[in-house]
Amino acid sequence: MRFSRIIPLLVIALAAGACLPTGEDIEKEIEAALSSVAGPWTGSSPTLTLDFQLQQGTGDAVSGSGTMKETAAAAAVPITVTGTFQRPQLSLTFSGMTFEGRAVQGTFAGKYTTVGGINGPLQLRATGYSKDVTILLQER
Repeated sequence: MRFSRIIPLLVIALAAGACLPTGEDIEKEIEAALSSVAGPWTGSSPTLTLDFQLQQGTGDAVSGSGTMKETAAAAAVPITVTGTFQRPQLSLTFSGMTFEGRAVQGTFAGKYTTVGGINGPLQLRATGYSKDVTILLQER
């Protein structure tokens, strides 16, 4: 009697195990996610947020558009994004930004090696002005 009850349980357990992803499956999925930067992105820091979409172009070129909002500002402003992605190095330039009451250009560079995102300095520059803001960029 006991044996006849165990066999169906073993079949169910084996079938359930077959549905779970293996370590290799998970690794392949992460590898695929990190091979492209195309898609929606967010950037967050205590002083500003970014929301933008990237497309991959010819070669290692990337471009896109979105919005930037300084925490103290009433509204977001439109931005454009250009850059390169030579895996794992992602380099971006953000144009159209407004920060602390002035028009600035932002640059960011980091290694895209984890689905957790890229943390680093967003360098904001204008004539006679320079400020680095630590930001976390993540694909959504």
